[in-house]
Amino acid sequence: MRLGRTVLPLVLAGLLATAAACAEEPPVLPSPTATGVGTAVPTPGVTLPPVGAACLTEADQGRPLRLTNGAGHSVAAVELGSGPAAIVLAHQSAGSLCDWLPYGEELVAQGFRVLAFDFVGSGSSSMPKQKTYVEDIRTAVVYLREQGAAKVVIMGASMGGTMSVVAAAAIAPPVDGVIALSAPTSFDGVNAEKAAPSLKSPALYVAGDADADFAAAAKSIQAATPANLGALVLVPGAQDGIRLLDSEVRATVVVRTAVEQFLYLHDPPA
Repeated sequence: MRLGRTVLPLVLAGLLATAAACAEEPPVLPSPTATGVGTAVPTPGVTLPPVGAACLTEADQGRPLRLTNGAGHSVAAVELGSGPAAIVLAHQSAGSLCDWLPYGEELVAQGFRVLAFDFVGSGSSSMPKQKTYVEDIRTAVVYLREQGAAKVVIMGASMGGTMSVVAAAAIAPPVDGVIALSAPTSFDGVNAEKAAPSLKSPALYVAGDADADFAAAAKSIQAATPANLGALVLVPGAQDGIRLLDSEVRATVVVRTAVEQFLYLHDPPA
């Protein structure tokens, strides 16, 4: 394992510093209706698939939801667990909320409330031409706060990591932390490196050191994050995204330890 310019234990002890820098902010959409639990109104003539269509058995172990974001699109989600310490899980490209449910169950066993969701344009969510990545995450955060979550951390894999950083920089009041696993600096026109200077929340960036693109991106985003807010962990291997948490991957213990230390520091279960 190699640590970046900020040594993880020191960062995990002092990530509460306030950011002063400001970066270009993403467009602001109307406020989400995150309390819109139930069936959102799809585009006329369009029937949305059941929430968690690719993993119905697993999804039904939680609470399938449909939230309506500020653009009026239906965001499919599954809520697991309960309590004041919540985590939003954002999937990678070509993925869905199903990818996160196994690890989500593990987090629930540790006392966390979890909300895994499908980005608009993926999985069981609405399929418009225009994506609303950051708004989708904001909708999930608003929902959890309205349901009584006192603290919320956003965690995303690959594309979801990029969107998580940008969303964390844009959401007010700020979330309690953001974790990005193998996040590219930008995806589909959304740029995490440009958003990072606006972060007011502690951040953890993780990547495999043998995956040159993701390792370089993690370093770049961390370098753009305000001092004392960003920690970097590079682990051996070329696995990326949610695979970094896979029990079959050699670096999993290091990644899970870093992720769970971060969560217990900034989003401790009651």
